[in-house]
Amino acid sequence: MTGSTMICRLRSLLLALPFLLALPAMADKPLPDDPVLIVGALHHLHEREPAFGYDRLRASIFAFKPDVLVLEVRPDELAERKATPGRPEYPAVIWPLLSELRIDAVAMEPGGELFKEIAGAAGAAFDVLKARDPQAAVALSRLDDAMEDVLLAYWQTPGQAQDEQTAAVAAGAQAAQFALAGPAFAAAQARWDSHMGGQVIRTVRSHPGKRVMVIASYKNRAVLERMVRQAVKGRVVDTAPWFAKTAN
Repeated sequence: MTGSTMICRLRSLLLALPFLLALPAMADKPLPDDPVLIVGALHHLHEREPAFGYDRLRASIFAFKPDVLVLEVRPDELAERKATPGRPEYPAVIWPLLSELRIDAVAMEPGGELFKEIAGAAGAAFDVLKARDPQAAVALSRLDDAMEDVLLAYWQTPGQAQDEQTAAVAAGAQAAQFALAGPAFAAAQARWDSHMGGQVIRTVRSHPGKRVMVIASYKNRAVLERMVRQAVKGRVVDTAPWFAKTAN
């Protein structure tokens, strides 16, 4: 199967997933005393999605009232409130909010040499793909655009941006990356996710009795939630129903 054929099939799957994976409504659950809420930011899509714009992201933080925020940034980005390419929600929402409120903040991305090592390995894997099969690399870019269009068509409420259908669409696009960019890229992504999950788990465990809010990405929110649920029992809040209850 050629890379283009694979992408076409995956794109068709992405188009169908939101409608094939409709889940039954979940029963309301009381929040634990020390809840953990893992939210998927939409990055530049906040500007295109009226149901979950920057104002709704900001409102969700005020509604949850976290004692601790765990953020998808490097330690140096957090310390210096740097520009965050690809994550415009930080200068738009998070950095001003940290200046406004007294909230502890923790960076979950790797920094320093570890950042360079993992990011370098991922970049090298894509460079190899571009050299070996330029059309496949272009197809992945088109697939990413198609994923965004599918999700923007699907999202009608803030909760839908946090649900299992969104997670499935994002996972399908990532599966295509793993298939075409190969095991080196998959290994780099696994190291990255493991580091971030470990940071979240350590933060949650070191803050018993505190409300912890994780600002991740719609692309990895479900992955991080699974890691935290396995390690920390009884504290993780179901994100989509929480947004449904606090939408107004």
